[in-house]
Amino acid sequence: MKPIQSDLNNQLLQQNFVSETKTEKWQLEKCQIMAKNFVELENGIAILSDLKNNKSYIYSGKIADELNVFQNKKSIEIESIWEDELFDILEADDVLQKHILELQFFQFIKTVPFEKQKDFSVVSRLRISGKQKSLIHKMFYFSDPYHKNVEFALCLYHFDFFMVANYTGMIINNSDGEIIRHTEVENSDFLSSREKEILRMIQLGKKSKEIAGLLFISVNTVNRHRQNILEKMRVSNTTEACTMALKLNWI
Repeated sequence: MKPIQSDLNNQLLQQNFVSETKTEKWQLEKCQIMAKNFVELENGIAILSDLKNNKSYIYSGKIADELNVFQNKKSIEIESIWEDELFDILEADDVLQKHILELQFFQFIKTVPFEKQKDFSVVSRLRISGKQKSLIHKMFYFSDPYHKNVEFALCLYHFDFFMVANYTGMIINNSDGEIIRHTEVENSDFLSSREKEILRMIQLGKKSKEIAGLLFISVNTVNRHRQNILEKMRVSNTTEACTMALKLNWI
């Protein structure tokens, strides 16, 4: 499991869940109906993830045959909240950015009053590896009204027909059209401006002492920023950090 996905996985699955309630059962059934209706209407793929029990219900339309995923059954239950079989045919960088956005969405949705949470979703455009085709992914989180845990995630996939060149994604308010966060502009906020500045200098081959002199800060401060970068990006060294940041257009 990739570092960002692992971080998101831990935050989703390690919530303070309570014993099953009638509300939870009702919400599961409601989400299952929505997933089935989407597949019937769009010929798409719907994944309903039960975060409390670390399992997913996958419903597939004709798009699954075209993509050669989730074959033989229109409905599958898996012991995971991740649709890795689908991720494996997508551009890895797009999946990474999708997970970063979902991590941001998970933090954001907890600040929204329960009765308004259903108005918000994540939308991502994901390129299919080796093909001139892309998918549109839309995801909703559904929370426990009493304990504020996110208990279900509903992911909806269908073909994209606009053919934009690169990955794009955003958190949106479906009720008024407001864009809460747009990845092309804001995903770089994952690192502070100072951290990005230092990472750019590291990419140019500059050492901590040289960076400290150029920025008029101490070497200890530079090293602290370097450590923060590694911890945030969940990588083992600054070479990996620079490679990832370049791919994501953060530096």
